[in-house]
Amino acid sequence: ISVKLNSADFQRGGISEEDVISVFKAVDEAGIDLIEISGGTYEAPAMAGAKADKRKASTIAREAYFLDFAEKIRQHVKCKLMVTGGFRTVEGMNAALASGACDFIGIARPLAVETDLTERLIAGQDVRYAVKPIKTGLPFVDKMAIMEIIWYAAQFKAIGQGKKPNPKLSPLIVFLNYAKGN
Repeated sequence: ISVKLNSADFQRGGISEEDVISVFKAVDEAGIDLIEISGGTYEAPAMAGAKADKRKASTIAREAYFLDFAEKIRQHVKCKLMVTGGFRTVEGMNAALASGACDFIGIARPLAVETDLTERLIAGQDVRYAVKPIKTGLPFVDKMAIMEIIWYAAQFKAIGQGKKPNPKLSPLIVFLNYAKGN
């Protein structure tokens, strides 16, 4: 049994670090098998494709958006930890696992357009994925963090319907469908 905790819930302006640790400890002590640490686009705009990436250079080099957070939590829990967000190379994934900060790697966006990615990773191929900003051509829309989310969600929806992802899917069409409520 696993639970996903959003690291954004525990960032500045939220609860204290001691409270954060007590939440994770309580979940761990309840007997959970795995905690996934991810984050929200509000607190981590770079994860949503925003230009302003305010992470430390060391964090950027390690790829993972939430690995620093996982390192703090690792000291207080015994259950397995998974970090999702920002991994783009085999080296980054292996380094995160070797650091001991996490036991599993979660991948989302790269899988939305490269559905065979996990097979290539397992086969030992040198996989590097560059997430490109999604642009509609409408600057007021392109500045919205939600644009990245809905474009990738449209890819996952297609996969869920048994279709292949379409990396050339028009962001403008996706946005218009989203605005219409489809």
